[in-house]
Amino acid sequence: MDLRMMLLCLMLVVAAMAEPEPKAEASADPQYRPRYEPEYNPSYHKPAYKPDYYKPDYPESYPKPGYPQPYAKPSYGPSYKKDNYYCDPRTPPKCANASVPYCLSDYEYPLEEIQYAIEYDPLILKKYAEVAIQSADNLVGGVTSLEENKFDYSNYNGEPFDESNWIGGEGYICPSDVIYARPVRAMNVEGEWRVIVQNVAYYTQTQRVETCLFAGASCRTLAPCHHSSCVQKYVYHRMLSFDPCDTYKGLFIDIYKLPSACSCRIPDKSL
Repeated sequence: MDLRMMLLCLMLVVAAMAEPEPKAEASADPQYRPRYEPEYNPSYHKPAYKPDYYKPDYPESYPKPGYPQPYAKPSYGPSYKKDNYYCDPRTPPKCANASVPYCLSDYEYPLEEIQYAIEYDPLILKKYAEVAIQSADNLVGGVTSLEENKFDYSNYNGEPFDESNWIGGEGYICPSDVIYARPVRAMNVEGEWRVIVQNVAYYTQTQRVETCLFAGASCRTLAPCHHSSCVQKYVYHRMLSFDPCDTYKGLFIDIYKLPSACSCRIPDKSL
């Protein structure tokens, strides 16, 4: 063999050794894995969501409540306080009448203080309840408000042997004065005077008050032999209140005893 043939054979052997190995076909076996690893692609591991995915869409800090914590002192002085003022809750206010434990009007009513207390009381709607429209139509069975308003006891004087005991028109057997009141001040069951939240914004508190015109007198139209008498009845009312002697208490529920009815009583004859 000459030199040229030897060089040709050597070149063929080198070329055969440099030829790449054919790729293996994919196997149907699910456990099959190729022997080579794919090239690393940095974009392959980039998340599809935006970098601010974990940023909350609500404010990081909650807003402060609309009312001060704790109950704040008004920036203005109470209108009813004057020089050398001393507040005694058991002292009747100027509007008080000795005959009734409440006031229906009060020129010293602390309107600004009540407005302030309402504005900064977060529980005001849970404390307040009212039925603004009240009358005999929904509180007295069998009597309309028109009929009740026409009751006239001007001829009656409470004397059992007097002619006035037998005359007169329709009405209750015990003459009484009925009003649908909205007291602005009242004495509570402990004998202390409180301010009642009344006619401030839309807040009102209506109570039916029925007072005997002749407490202890004989009942109308009954014969003297029955020894009847008119008896005053009371009920306890719960009303949203304010203490002018301690404004830091804010608004609270207090209890008041108000006249509710005038009833005729016939005693036991055996006594």
